Amino acid sequence: MAKPHPAAPDWFLLPPDQQQLETGWVGYRHTSGMLHWHHAASDEDRLSASIIIPTPVEDDSGVTHALEHMVLRGSMRYPDPETFLSLRAELALLEFNATTQIQSTRFHLTGYDPSSALRAVGFFADSVFSPQLADEDFEEEIIREQGCDFDGALYRELEAYIRNPTFRDSIARAQCSSPRAPLFGGMPDTLEDLDIVTLRRYHQAHYRPEFSMILTAGSWPMVALWQQLSKALDGLGGPMPVPPSDFSLQSDYQDGPPLRIHTLSYTPQWAAILHPSLSTFRTQQKLQTLGATLLPLMSDFQPEPALRFAVSDVTDIERLTLFVDDVHRRTPSKRAIWQSGYFCIQQGRDMVCRWGDGLQRLYHDFSITPFAPAFLKSDDANDLLNLPVRRENTSNGEWLSPCPSLRRMSILCRCNMRDEETRASLRQWLVLSQQRTLRWAWMQSKPMLGSMGEWQCANALVLGYTVDLPESDVKALRDFWHNTLSDTEISAIDGEWAHTSNGLTFTCVKSDPVFRTGAIMASHKDDDNAMHVTLSFPHHIDAGAIAVLGQAVMATSLVKKRRLGGRCYSFGVNLDLMNYELTFDTVSDSDPSVSFIALLKAFEELASPIDKECFERACRGGLGLVSARYNKSQARFHRALLGMVGQSVAVDFASINIQTLSQLATTVLSALKHPTVH
Repeated sequence: MAKPHPAAPDWFLLPPDQQQLETGWVGYRHTSGMLHWHHAASDEDRLSASIIIPTPVEDDSGVTHALEHMVLRGSMRYPDPETFLSLRAELALLEFNATTQIQSTRFHLTGYDPSSALRAVGFFADSVFSPQLADEDFEEEIIREQGCDFDGALYRELEAYIRNPTFRDSIARAQCSSPRAPLFGGMPDTLEDLDIVTLRRYHQAHYRPEFSMILTAGSWPMVALWQQLSKALDGLGGPMPVPPSDFSLQSDYQDGPPLRIHTLSYTPQWAAILHPSLSTFRTQQKLQTLGATLLPLMSDFQPEPALRFAVSDVTDIERLTLFVDDVHRRTPSKRAIWQSGYFCIQQGRDMVCRWGDGLQRLYHDFSITPFAPAFLKSDDANDLLNLPVRRENTSNGEWLSPCPSLRRMSILCRCNMRDEETRASLRQWLVLSQQRTLRWAWMQSKPMLGSMGEWQCANALVLGYTVDLPESDVKALRDFWHNTLSDTEISAIDGEWAHTSNGLTFTCVKSDPVFRTGAIMASHKDDDNAMHVTLSFPHHIDAGAIAVLGQAVMATSLVKKRRLGGRCYSFGVNLDLMNYELTFDTVSDSDPSVSFIALLKAFEELASPIDKECFERACRGGLGLVSARYNKSQARFHRALLGMVGQSVAVDFASINIQTLSQLATTVLSALKHPTVH
């Protein structure tokens, strides 16, 4: 029998027959029906949470994507449409956003500050279950007529996507596949037929507590968390009757002649294994003789891996099937296991780059539990060789790769930017290190994902070889590097060699970065659909002050109104501690020059001292800006990289106060009025 919690009587611990304590997850249920799964066995020191709503969609209307946008524009407890953007500018969080998938909508966050995390959960919960969904917000956030064209934040987002050739190709594959994959995010032509009534009906039918769940990990103050959720859940009442609707929209968008696509019936795991072998140059030539062209393994509209081929009337489907079957038979078991692990790491790294380490771990750890719903469950790849090779039907549902927690190891070398000879020698040695690492990884059957990189800071250049791999393999790789790679191989270069917990570092003599002094410099460049402003700061200005300034700008009403007015898809800020730069960018902007004027007016506003409360919010937001850039994913690597040039993510906010912030804004305003225009 479920037992109520003494300090939160509307939350019940699930009975033993509904628990899976051996997996480390503990389940609770609110009286409204909402489930809460907490990963009690997680060793995470950060707080992660995700409110998940099942949102099935079978057409191209974009109703689920539009609703994700709309619920964040004001709710019963937070009626101001600016609240979401204000919180993004003031909360010390690593991630605070929402995403629409093909079968679910997720409102998720990660961070270290319990106060910020609780406020974010409270805002999300109230927005999800009690949104305003106002007519005027629909016109600004989704779509509205603007002369002979259309405007609106979502409309502009989709227009930006369609300008990308890869996105257009994924649309064509989704439309021509069998079964046809819904363009669930919406299309510009289908948004014209979407209205606020449709969104309200969908919300009433699907955004219900009894269908939703929240996943959490980390040391949450549970009672405080439940209290935030209960404020949104209490008094909701039962579902309202929703009249049946045959609402369905299909996009007429077409980019080139339609494709004829044939999909082979391999399971997602084996499709991912065989796709690299079928992508080699020799195999591609053979496929051309058969009249077939291999298509990408997956896309946003078709997230489940599948072997798809563009074919024609002259294609011999039977010979194509036999050829791929032969490739499968000739694939050694070691190669199959390696490629499966490599693909999982690729998918995990993509999720880490998009949402951060905390959410990647949260979703993965939940996906392997027996009680995860189908759209959140990942397939077990541990017994790959005994899994089925083929399946009956191809589906268009969500698909999650079973990727464990990842860690980035690195070999970093610093030299003088102008020393071409040393740079060439270090590059050659890093390539040699890469080859040795890959050979060792293959012999040890430890898949990993490596890449080369270069980072410039003043007169210093950092060259590096980075490797993303499961945390369980970190010690083995570190021992291999420490015991195999030696400074004697580059002894001709004068420098300092060091073993670190993150890998190896080598710093050449006379390569210490000489930081810039003098005045703040501004660079302004407008594209057809974007504004780009870069502020370069001398190093005597503390990084904490720069971060606070950036978030104070984002919190101004002028900047928020530019985004909320639907004139651009996004208006963002980013801090680069390597180059000491603060950047402001817009995406899919109807008029970049107007956005630049809004930015100027924001600095003019900050040139006058702001009140104490606004200043404190900007300080918290500044901490969040730094954390989101350098602690959201691969924090150890970012610390090591910044350490190579004498920088640190531990920024100091002690030097900034209301007066110095005003003075800094005044100085920046002067630089912006005389920028370097591109």
